[in-house]
Amino acid sequence: MALRRQIRVGTQWLYADEAYKALREAERVMREEDRDQQLHGHVLPWWRRWLFSTDHKVIGLQYGFTALCFLLFGFCLMILMRLQLGWPGHAFSIMKLLGEGRAPGGVLLPEAYNQLGAMHGTIMIFLGIVPLAVGAFGNYLVPLQIGAPDMAFPKLNMASYWCYVPGGLIMLASFLAPGGTANSGWTSYPPLSVIATQGQTFWLVGMVFLITSSLLGSVNFIVTIVQLRAKGLTFMRFPFFVHAQLVTSFLLLLAFPPLEAAAVL
Repeated sequence: MALRRQIRVGTQWLYADEAYKALREAERVMREEDRDQQLHGHVLPWWRRWLFSTDHKVIGLQYGFTALCFLLFGFCLMILMRLQLGWPGHAFSIMKLLGEGRAPGGVLLPEAYNQLGAMHGTIMIFLGIVPLAVGAFGNYLVPLQIGAPDMAFPKLNMASYWCYVPGGLIMLASFLAPGGTANSGWTSYPPLSVIATQGQTFWLVGMVFLITSSLLGSVNFIVTIVQLRAKGLTFMRFPFFVHAQLVTSFLLLLAFPPLEAAAVL
């Protein structure tokens, strides 16, 4: 009688045919568990996965698409300004979208031109370029380039995005304010900002949200790059993009707190 070969499985010894049967049974149970998990397991709803996600890639995509929408709006404001510069005093039907208070009969008023200039600059800088370069590309690429599983503070990352969106919407809502939106330029220097309309208050409230978003993101980037980089990845081995994000985060962290205090006061 031939000897049957035994195989050790964990702490037990099984014959080869018994071990093979146990393996097939384990595979069947695993397939059933996977199927039950897909059919009846806990799956996050779409709004939790895409709107309030803590994944750095999803948040980067959120920043990117939102910034592109704001950039498109700012581009439309620039087109209106260029039409006024190219044909001053000429009536355009598209100008009527601004209302009779800003463009009576389709002719853009000088005060409305200043409002378009101020909001165009604000949208392009604070709602477009900076969130696109730092929020979108930074969130998506920095953890991948330094070997980190995610940002250091995922929920803080989500809070940063959801401070950015209300700030932009509040600024756009200033177009509906009595007297129109801010018309003191995107820098909001006095004395124009002192004698501005009610829309300037909307602009300041929106800036408070945007600055808060930038501060939360800056802290997150600094901690992520310094603490979560892969073992052996020294500062001199960082990709250039990571260096740029780190320096930008430090600059924002140093410059924005006084601006936020000034906006609140």
